[in-house]
Amino acid sequence: MVKRLKHDGLAKLILSDPIAAQEFLTHYLPESCKSLLDLTTIKVEKESFVEEDLKQKFSDLVFSIKMKNNEQAFIYTLIEAEVSPKYWTAYKLWKYTFLLLERHKTKKTSKLPLIIPIVVYHGNRPFNAPRNLWDLFSHPALAQSFMGGDYQLVDLYAMSDDEIKQKAHLGMLEYFMKYIYSRDIIKLWEEFLETFKSCILLDKEKGYIYMRNFLWYSDSKLPEDKQSVLEKVITKYLPREDKEDIMRTIAQKYRDEGIQIGQEKGIQIGQEKGIQIGQEKGIQIGQEKGIQIGQEKGIQIGQEKGKIEIAKAMFLKGYPMEDIVLLTGLPFSHIQGLIKEKGS
Repeated sequence: MVKRLKHDGLAKLILSDPIAAQEFLTHYLPESCKSLLDLTTIKVEKESFVEEDLKQKFSDLVFSIKMKNNEQAFIYTLIEAEVSPKYWTAYKLWKYTFLLLERHKTKKTSKLPLIIPIVVYHGNRPFNAPRNLWDLFSHPALAQSFMGGDYQLVDLYAMSDDEIKQKAHLGMLEYFMKYIYSRDIIKLWEEFLETFKSCILLDKEKGYIYMRNFLWYSDSKLPEDKQSVLEKVITKYLPREDKEDIMRTIAQKYRDEGIQIGQEKGIQIGQEKGIQIGQEKGIQIGQEKGIQIGQEKGIQIGQEKGKIEIAKAMFLKGYPMEDIVLLTGLPFSHIQGLIKEKGS
């Protein structure tokens, strides 16, 4: 029994033969391409990049070929099996081409091979779909200009400090990003606060947007025993009335992390307890109620444990008792008990 071929399958089967492929490419490749290629080196690759759900509409063939300078190149042929042209053909062609390029992106310094795209259309209506990616945009010329050339580069490494300092708020961000890899974070903060005194006043008007985020950003790079030193450095350059507010920012990370850990643990314990209660009763409602009660209790316990962990961490870092009470909401006597327990 002879297997009936799809139209695109017929083209793919024939063009998979190197002799037929050479004839096809000799006829359809532009002279600017043929002058660079050695068509006698054509080899059919096994890859297909068309998604499974689109293989009824498209077939593809990948030819590898040597350039005359002995570098490798590829010819990506997309065979459109629809009776009418598909509007997004150019987009799909780019997508499949990038998937082909992906396998060659093995080294940071390696160069990608040249890929020459070809579309074979054999529908019963004129082909009127866009022929290139840019024509799919509402402003083709602008799209090609903005996306087809070099990307915009903000190179902080090459930028002088004087140039950065002239940009006020933006300069604060650029300066901090440029030197965040500094080994001495305390020194970085001192230089930053000294350099951007006037900008910090502007930042105050906006609720210390930059300062708060810089604190969070640098916290992970700073050892715990240095965090109280950082607080003293920061408050030295800020108005006194803002000390408590900024201190809240420093402690907020501990608060959030403690509550998050507590909640996760509490939910887990609550779920386990709730499921156990529900199973013992053998009633579905019992499971649901048990989980709900367990979660609520677990979250509550977790939040309390989170506050306790924050209080312990702040005490170890040398925070005053009144600040610990203010930031955790725990009673003074409770914190004293934790300290005695820690001491023993």
